[in-house]
Amino acid sequence: MVSEENEIELWSEKVAEQVILRHKPPYIVEGMWTPSGFFHIGNARPEVFTPYSVKRALEDKKVAVKQNFIIDDFDAVRKIPNGLGIKKEDEKKYLGFPCATAPSPIPGYKTWADAFVSQLKNNAPKFGVELNIMSAYETYKEGKFNDLIKFSIEHSKEIVKVWKAVAGTKKDEDFVPLQVLCEKCKRIYYTKVLSFENDLVNYECECGHKGKISPYNGNAKLHWRVHWVAHWILHKVDFESAGKDHFSKGGSVDVGQALMKEIFKVNPPIQLLTEFLQLGGAKMSGSVGNVIDLETWLSVAHPELFRFMNFSYRSSTAINFSFEDNSFVLLNDRFERAERVFYKEEEAENEKRTQALSKIYEFSCIGKPGKRMVQLPFSTAVLLSQVLDFENNFEEILPKILETTKIPKDLSKDEKQKIKEKLARTKSWVSRFAPENFRIEFSESLDRKVLAELNSELIAAISSLPKKISNSNTPEEVQQAIYDSAKASNVKPKDLFRALYLILIGKERGPKIGSLVFAFGKEKVKKRLIEASK
Repeated sequence: MVSEENEIELWSEKVAEQVILRHKPPYIVEGMWTPSGFFHIGNARPEVFTPYSVKRALEDKKVAVKQNFIIDDFDAVRKIPNGLGIKKEDEKKYLGFPCATAPSPIPGYKTWADAFVSQLKNNAPKFGVELNIMSAYETYKEGKFNDLIKFSIEHSKEIVKVWKAVAGTKKDEDFVPLQVLCEKCKRIYYTKVLSFENDLVNYECECGHKGKISPYNGNAKLHWRVHWVAHWILHKVDFESAGKDHFSKGGSVDVGQALMKEIFKVNPPIQLLTEFLQLGGAKMSGSVGNVIDLETWLSVAHPELFRFMNFSYRSSTAINFSFEDNSFVLLNDRFERAERVFYKEEEAENEKRTQALSKIYEFSCIGKPGKRMVQLPFSTAVLLSQVLDFENNFEEILPKILETTKIPKDLSKDEKQKIKEKLARTKSWVSRFAPENFRIEFSESLDRKVLAELNSELIAAISSLPKKISNSNTPEEVQQAIYDSAKASNVKPKDLFRALYLILIGKERGPKIGSLVFAFGKEKVKKRLIEASK
């Protein structure tokens, strides 16, 4: 994956410069999503965070900008997502209806759209994103698309001509880019426009109904390729992204751009390809159900981490991610390194990389970064969240957290809350997603098989550690004491570490022993080592 961490000017800043050349502010960035299934981070990347990245870069240049998010709820329900428990014979209650009018498949909501939009509305602000959310269905009903509908119908032949030339597809000469809401069955997916005259469309529906109706004020919607263009024109969009599949040669982006220029005679928005955010190598799909939704993310990771992932990769770079493998751990490591570089607690390889990491971190923060760094490393949080009762006795165990880390001692109320939230999210990740090697528990009893494997040199090294641990004030000093004991007893450090892990947690490897000692408590560890070396 190609990251932005070696670029002084981020991709979003380059796009912002192009946007500014279009006209005077204010500017509009936009995303659009059909609520056909569960909204997930794979949707959030192209439709929320790529536009937001450009918005953030424009804001950094002190110009006015607004971010629209279009709920494309006049689109039809075409497929029942997995996991809803809807029986095959009941699917007809939903299929073909607009998302805005189909009944909710989930109790507690009025419509299909309400059910799937609610999580986005509730959680987007928690990621520091302010969206101007608009319903496409309501916009049609309000008559705001009436002029564009009339123009599109009257120029149907020209639209078809351009469409065929760009996409190479076969379209009937009498094709009208419109879908009518059937007056009888109230579905939109199964209708076909036959003709248009005197501001009325003749149509037929697969339900058997034939009718004549005005296409205005929510009675019909434009075919989605023209519908997309109509939004650009109505909202005066300057920038919009889309998923990789829309950018194929002759695809919807090419068609839309050509229609804007040749039919509507309007300058099209700047568009940028956003690659897929894959889950375990597969494209996320709200209808299939292999997704990570925003609520799940917030339960196991802080929102700045997702912002960092989006800012640190070019939009054209595919990201393969999972909570269940090392990609999540590495993402935390990269974020924490950028944080240390920003606060000048660590030096990057060169000045260019320092500037890039600092800028990415700053953009990743919700609001302004704090005046000082209060970093609880993810690896330490994984350990502490499993061995300390932070939920009920946070103030009591806080000294242990502070002696295990380099966190400042004079913490504010907000800084303490930040640490507590990270421990809670990390604990949730461990219980729900973490690989087995991240799960830590103090062995309540010594395994006699482990003791039987210890030779006299290892026993000598282990027996020397309790006193050294007593004299150690930091995890780093404990680590060094282990190396010193290994050298003094003529054993390989890796063999001594392996023996200590088996004695303390029953595994051959784990977090740094120094951190384990302070997390479990010196006295508890010393007692176990004395027992093991007898």
